[in-house]
Amino acid sequence: MVETTRVIKRYSNRKLYDTGRSSYITLDEIAVLIKDGEKIQIVDNKTHEDLTSVTLAQVLVEEEKRQTRSGRSLRGLIEHSGELLQKRLGEPVTHLRSSVEDSVTRLIRTGEERATEKRAQLHSFFDQNTPALDDLQTRLDRVRHLFAGGAALESLQADLVLAQARLDRIERHLGLPTRDEPAE
Repeated sequence: MVETTRVIKRYSNRKLYDTGRSSYITLDEIAVLIKDGEKIQIVDNKTHEDLTSVTLAQVLVEEEKRQTRSGRSLRGLIEHSGELLQKRLGEPVTHLRSSVEDSVTRLIRTGEERATEKRAQLHSFFDQNTPALDDLQTRLDRVRHLFAGGAALESLQADLVLAQARLDRIERHLGLPTRDEPAE
């Protein structure tokens, strides 16, 4: 059987609303639920902040008032049920810590995978295009020497500008910095 957690909302007027029963509930009734072994979570109705520990402390104070009148004390309550109280208060912290650790691990793993993928794309791009760009540059240098100052040189310069624009678009598509942008 799956154990469910009963959610109780705390309103700004300090009233507690049991969402399972769809009715208001008192601190004494919360104490009974806990003694019956029910898992509860008290949340602020507006902020959704977890107020379970604070409310359980209030339950203890009410128990202390009642038990002091009947001859029992908070010390006795702690001596006899401290382990249960520690478990009830410690479980949410342990769960939160585990959840945060899992989230951080997933984020790190995802970041590492993306970095590895981008590195592979970058290496592939350079491996595929570096020889062609070097060859183009060599050819342009030869033509520049042959046609110093002529219309052919202007045409080749325009081709070079177009080639550079295409290279910039490819780099942007791969998420790489272009020659005009600083590297991250």
